[in-house]
Amino acid sequence: MSFVVDQDIDSRTWRLLEPAGLAWRCWDDEYIVFHPWSGMTHYLDAIAGTVFELLLDHAATVHGLAAALANQADTPATDSLNAVVQQVLRRFDEIGLAEPIP
Repeated sequence: MSFVVDQDIDSRTWRLLEPAGLAWRCWDDEYIVFHPWSGMTHYLDAIAGTVFELLLDHAATVHGLAAALANQADTPATDSLNAVVQQVLRRFDEIGLAEPIP
């Protein structure tokens, strides 16, 4: 699988939208997030769920999130991991969970 790193998205800092209003649970590395403003429930895999939890703690860049994921997995951060984090953040933006800080 080939991943393309988007330099524009890499330079932004991302945050969750209204994290206090989100209801979420994790079971065996699978996450369910209820978004009350849209009425939608979202399933997140382990990577997206971990990104979600990291953003609950604080806003972060793609590189910061990838480094935190790599640290948790005891592996080096790679361009492929950065690209996966970018995909997660794009999806979060599409469904209204996160946004880049202007």
